[in-house]
Amino acid sequence: MEVLVLSCGMGGGHNAAGRAVAEELERRGHSVVFMNAFRLNGDRVASIVNGAYIKIAQRVPRLFGLIYMLGNAYRKLPVKSPVYWANGKMADSVEQFLLKHTFDAVVMTHVFPAQTFAKLKENHVCIPKTYLVATDYTCIPFLEETDCDYCIIPSKELTQEFCDYGFQKERLLPFGIPVGRAFFEEETKEEARERLGIFRDGFCMLLSGGSIGAGKLPKAIRVLTEVLLENPENRLIVICGNNQKLYQKLQKKYGSQTQICLLQKTSHMAEYMKACDVLISKPGGLTSTEAAASETPLIHISPIPGCETHNMEFFEKHGMSIAVRNLKKELLPAVRKLQSPKRALDMKKAQRMYVNRFSVVDLCDKIEQEISKQKEKL
Repeated sequence: MEVLVLSCGMGGGHNAAGRAVAEELERRGHSVVFMNAFRLNGDRVASIVNGAYIKIAQRVPRLFGLIYMLGNAYRKLPVKSPVYWANGKMADSVEQFLLKHTFDAVVMTHVFPAQTFAKLKENHVCIPKTYLVATDYTCIPFLEETDCDYCIIPSKELTQEFCDYGFQKERLLPFGIPVGRAFFEEETKEEARERLGIFRDGFCMLLSGGSIGAGKLPKAIRVLTEVLLENPENRLIVICGNNQKLYQKLQKKYGSQTQICLLQKTSHMAEYMKACDVLISKPGGLTSTEAAASETPLIHISPIPGCETHNMEFFEKHGMSIAVRNLKKELLPAVRKLQSPKRALDMKKAQRMYVNRFSVVDLCDKIEQEISKQKEKL
């Protein structure tokens, strides 16, 4: 089976979900091409689009919130959005790529390439079976302008919301957001710490700003220092992602402190989650799902307004995280709660109940079944 997986570099979550699907398919012996959809229009276009998103999310997250709000307002109009027409301009490039390569299925983890494929359908171009993965716990603006064969949604509880925006129920697959196998494979905290070669004892906090290093990390560190002062064995691991300026700033201030470990981006996020007693992070859809899949107690901070606000509300509502809206007043009490073994265990049980950790397995099973049926008909 030949599968094309298209992502977008606007935040690491879309890529992480795409890689999870690609790796699972490859593990099963299938051939996979994984790429940023904008690369089909040239590296320069991809860099401009990705860079613009990252700058807005890092420096002026409120502007991102305004854009999201405008998108929600625009979707009420009876015409397709400018975003749809912009992504529709990629249709010729994608069509040429499909003519040169044969694929049985296309999996997309971002709305932009899915809009491009909707335009191809509108132009009556013959395309493979298409699967859109929604990576946030809400139906974000312009998803309804897509026309994939199936849409994978994070939870069955969101079915009605997606239907209200025009999705057909039979096309919705409530498998959950796909995460890599490393997050749901069984491993104890002690085993993860040993594998990473880090300390074995003490209460360990993992602080992350996602792939872009957003989320007021310096302010959070100042608050969390109080936990470190209580016990010399307590630790704080900070992951700065691709935010080089943030990493250098924190190195100058905390680089010599033995209780604080500063990292840039890491390919061992699953191990760090399992090794730590609590993850403190902005509520990205993928990171939150990864935490739930690995059963890591979770505190949400500093959401980028828009879809991340919905993610935080969904997790808070189901007891899968503690939502902190004021770092100075609420972060330390939230950590205190999760230092209680009972509270931490209750949260892990909720994560197990409301998040399907095996989503990537279910999705790849579905793709194999659909393509098998399709080939039997030929």
